[in-house]
Amino acid sequence: MSYSLSSVFIFLASLAIVLIRKRNVNSKGHPLPPGPPPLPVVGNLFDLPRTSPWLTFAALSRKYGDVIHLKALNQSIIVVSSLEAATDLFEKRATIYSDRYQSVMLTDLIQVGWSFPFLNYGEKWRKNRKVFHQYLGSHAVRKYDHKQSNQVREFLRRLRLEPDQFFEHAHLLLAAIMMDIIYGIQITDVTNKHVQEAEAWGQSINQALEPGRFWVDFMPFLKYVPQWFPGAHFKRLVADWRQSMHNSRDGPFSEAKSAHYNNGSTSSSVVTTALDDILEDPQRLEKELTIRDSVGTAFVAGVDTSAPTLQLFFFAMMSHPDVQKKAQAELDIVVGAERLPTLNDRDNLPFVQAILKETLRWIPVAPLGVPHYTSTDDIYRGYHIPKGSVVIGSVWQILHDPDQYPEPERFKPERYLSSDGSLNLDIQDPGVACFGFGRRICPGKYLAENTLFLAIACTLHLFDIKPAKGPNGESLTTELRMHDNFVPQPKAFPCSIVLRPGAEELIT
Repeated sequence: MSYSLSSVFIFLASLAIVLIRKRNVNSKGHPLPPGPPPLPVVGNLFDLPRTSPWLTFAALSRKYGDVIHLKALNQSIIVVSSLEAATDLFEKRATIYSDRYQSVMLTDLIQVGWSFPFLNYGEKWRKNRKVFHQYLGSHAVRKYDHKQSNQVREFLRRLRLEPDQFFEHAHLLLAAIMMDIIYGIQITDVTNKHVQEAEAWGQSINQALEPGRFWVDFMPFLKYVPQWFPGAHFKRLVADWRQSMHNSRDGPFSEAKSAHYNNGSTSSSVVTTALDDILEDPQRLEKELTIRDSVGTAFVAGVDTSAPTLQLFFFAMMSHPDVQKKAQAELDIVVGAERLPTLNDRDNLPFVQAILKETLRWIPVAPLGVPHYTSTDDIYRGYHIPKGSVVIGSVWQILHDPDQYPEPERFKPERYLSSDGSLNLDIQDPGVACFGFGRRICPGKYLAENTLFLAIACTLHLFDIKPAKGPNGESLTTELRMHDNFVPQPKAFPCSIVLRPGAEELIT
């Protein structure tokens, strides 16, 4: 018997369709969520973008829906792109979706598994979270209002003296506040060794979290190949990254501990307060390690995410002079010309609050959050979500949902206001997504929001932020460009920062 080529092709194509359908349905008959068709063996590995993955996932969600499935070799990836689905999974089903993906690169090689954002949901995670809430919770951080105010004043003085260095000043402000509050260590320059180590560690995390960047995460056997082996470039990075991680975690903690116990330092900080609280505790040594790990994470995460937000604020004000003028008018009425804004003014400055909210929404600095991981199989909306799936909350798409935020690509703080100028509580607050979801929400959000609000309010009260001038005095048009990291950061841009009339007296 002979078979035509077309008959063989039809048979093979039919077999492939059957196999794909079988693979996409679990034993109980529930299909996987929709998504781009996978290739044999590698699945959607080549669909995972190396650049701006949040934009790619947003496009896929618009095509396939707010819960989509991709397969990278044998790894299921679920992308959640609506607040409804994120709430259903990360909050209402937190016991299933609160674990973290233990990537080979991060967990096995860099060995970052001690750090709070990457801890699996369990006893150790709960102990770390307790430290965060006890010492960096919404009420606890108000103990350090004076430290924030002092550091913001220094930031304003630097802006006055070197306005063209505002990018570096923003970075230094966040580093100085975090270092002072957490460790009681004063810094005056971003070349400080602790800041440099923290920055190196933060950059390594950014790279390691990029979907598809390191094939060892999908082919774990690669971790055993020698460093000289083709494609094993990642092994040359691991040693340096691991060292930066340990230096950043251990260095400032040891310095703060030594200053407190050996040198009689009286500087109040999270570390000194926490160490005093466990002084007579029989589990002191174990709890000290938990404190060290928690504050080490807080320092790096606080600088890595908050500094880009403040830098983006400068671009937004330069590009939207009408917004800037409206905020300054509010500050002039509420605060007046005799003092600087404080955190106690916050409730009376709704438009300044709206600017902060919109800056967090417009370009979220963690557009994909930190991936979650399913601890067991689940069925959602009739779809099978396999145990061991990486589940990504698309913060970007949630905060650019046109149904919630009309014209989401535009910077519009007024979207958060009622007709009488007060905050409209019916408008979805970007905080529902930009700080994470469910039990894994960022516990440092209160310190971050307080710092950013104070810096934004004081900057607007003292300075006009305008486009830079060209050689003939013309205003230059500046395009916002971003470093394409997992935590996207704006590239430096020129702008003109000048004191408002009468403002100099407030920072002399």
